[in-house]
Amino acid sequence: MKFSRFLYKIGFLSILAINILSTSCQKKSNFVNTLHNNVLYNAHSESSSLSYSHKSTLNITAMDTFMTIQSYGDKKDAEIANQKAKEEILKIEKLLSVTDIESEIFRINHHQNEWQNVTQTTWEVLLEAKQMAQLTHGSFNPCLYPILSAWGFTTGSFSIPENDTIQYLLHFTDFEKIEFKDSYKIFIPHNMMIDLGGIAKGFTGDRIIQILKENGIESALLDFGGNIQTLGTKPDGTKWNIGIKNPLTGEVAAGIKVENMAVITSGGYERFFTASDGKKYIHIIDSKTGFPVDNEITSVTILSSSGTYADALSTALFVMGTEKAFCFWKEHRDFEMLIFTKDKRVFVTKGIEKNVAFIDKSFEVYWWK
Repeated sequence: MKFSRFLYKIGFLSILAINILSTSCQKKSNFVNTLHNNVLYNAHSESSSLSYSHKSTLNITAMDTFMTIQSYGDKKDAEIANQKAKEEILKIEKLLSVTDIESEIFRINHHQNEWQNVTQTTWEVLLEAKQMAQLTHGSFNPCLYPILSAWGFTTGSFSIPENDTIQYLLHFTDFEKIEFKDSYKIFIPHNMMIDLGGIAKGFTGDRIIQILKENGIESALLDFGGNIQTLGTKPDGTKWNIGIKNPLTGEVAAGIKVENMAVITSGGYERFFTASDGKKYIHIIDSKTGFPVDNEITSVTILSSSGTYADALSTALFVMGTEKAFCFWKEHRDFEMLIFTKDKRVFVTKGIEKNVAFIDKSFEVYWWK
């Protein structure tokens, strides 16, 4: 990166304007580094004025994740809505699990070179996965299951695969070869296997939000691990306050105020192993190399009205790296993001400037615009 600087003062605030040069998008892209942020609030606070609206809480473990749904409204409506949400989560998990021998994804993976009839749900999520792979030029790729298995991320038996093994498996990761027919039929070629783990929770969150709406719920919070989705505002009319982790410590680094929004994070700080060579390998795989991603990023948080879109993008932009992620945002501008890096910088798109507060002051904050 090459930087050009100018300094000016407004009261006590000094702002550093920096230009990033990139060959893959507009040559000069401005962002602002704010060293001090005086706005602080509790990222997990909940107003005491919620007493007029019943809160129904549902906890469920599914998709290898402890999930919580908080629905607000009439007591009976909220409890019925949560029960229907639970049924939908379990239904989707049953369809999309890569290990359940009765799931549709398992059947597709073990009947290669054959057209398979599937439900509309499986057809839709797999189609969305292919479209996100196309949009991100493979940075998000639903066809990496054999490579993840070779590294041990699906079994827990971690090891560094032989390079010849990786190169061989890369031949079977071409998402363009997934085919679709009307009447919900899907085809994958020999040796290809599908894994929708990078998009399934976002897709499920979107479905749950729709179910809650259909059952009269106007205010809800979904917590699916690293996936947060909100319906409306809090019952008192204020925005939800969502905490974003410092990926280096696990403590809250920032808080974001949102409504009707998915806030989804991908990072390498929870699923990784340290190999005999002393190096840490994370579960996010670069589909171009077959190796775990090893770049400057520690976590990517995406904000979007679509959980499906945010879920896939959080992985894709992590794989891309900071500059390519910025170029992707410049091109599309239909989401917002925060990127934390190993050298304690955080890059934030300008659209959420009024709604984000940095609690951890050890990071340098750069605003992309």
